[in-house]
Amino acid sequence: MRQGLPIRVLMTVAVLGGALLPACKPEPPIAEPRLQAPLQARLLRRDRHRARAAALTIRFSNSGIEPGSSELGYDRLQVAAVFADADRRDVHLVGDLVGLSSRRPQVQFEDTCVRQQGPFEPRAVRRHVVPHAWLQLLDVGNMSLTSSDHSLPLRITMVPSLFSAIRGVRYDGDVDHARHLLAAGKLSLHATGGDGVAAFSATVDVPRPVRLTHVGSQPVRGGRVRLPKEPGDLLLRWGSVDGSARMEVVIGAERGEGLDWLHCRLSDDGMFTVPVEALLALPKRSEDKPWLISLVRSRLAGVPGFPGEPLRLQLVDAVRAW
Repeated sequence: MRQGLPIRVLMTVAVLGGALLPACKPEPPIAEPRLQAPLQARLLRRDRHRARAAALTIRFSNSGIEPGSSELGYDRLQVAAVFADADRRDVHLVGDLVGLSSRRPQVQFEDTCVRQQGPFEPRAVRRHVVPHAWLQLLDVGNMSLTSSDHSLPLRITMVPSLFSAIRGVRYDGDVDHARHLLAAGKLSLHATGGDGVAAFSATVDVPRPVRLTHVGSQPVRGGRVRLPKEPGDLLLRWGSVDGSARMEVVIGAERGEGLDWLHCRLSDDGMFTVPVEALLALPKRSEDKPWLISLVRSRLAGVPGFPGEPLRLQLVDAVRAW
């Protein structure tokens, strides 16, 4: 009769079996991944030290050709526009980027003149602009100028790297023989929107065209006039009196430097006399270096989303006098 296994062997098996038992237990279920709590969006408050600003100019310049002449000339319309996110201390500099210089003196009263620096052409970019903080020009989508059934798409151009703290785009457009765009009596700028700016339209009423007819006692012919050499008061006369728009005249040497320009605000009544005392401060004129006399009738309008009346329409007639 077979003897049972030795007790020593049974104990060994029992010990081994006990050691193996835990390995045979089912593994605990894998915990389901915990869903992450939703991210809390931070409310970004607008910096109270910054502000939105805009500057837009529409400038129509008469040709030097007399009305009704068969000689071919041009009537040029130019548009320049910028939209900015700027430090509040720099808002006044935005106009410099479309030629409305912050250095230009403001003439508060009609029939008065002040001296100023430079003629301030509308498309010039002022190199002296030095903002306190970065100035971001906004892309407001595609823009166009419309009048009745006519439309002029504006070009989007990068602002030249003249300024270390200014980046972004400027809108530009120009067209010759553009007098028909004034016929409807209104000009509108349309933008499709972008950079946090909603689509918008801005409209400005077109004042009556302006034309210098006489400088001194001399009628203007072909945009030029010859004046007496003797110093004296300078009488300016113009046609198509409007009376509802702002009227100004800027006089100076076309290549002058420093404070050698006169800027006068006029009553739009058809005539204005520049006193000889003011004219004596200008450089001497000659046929090679004539004075440029620019008569400007302008009107302002608002732009949705931007403060003030940043849209300026200017109708200009220029005469060279020697």
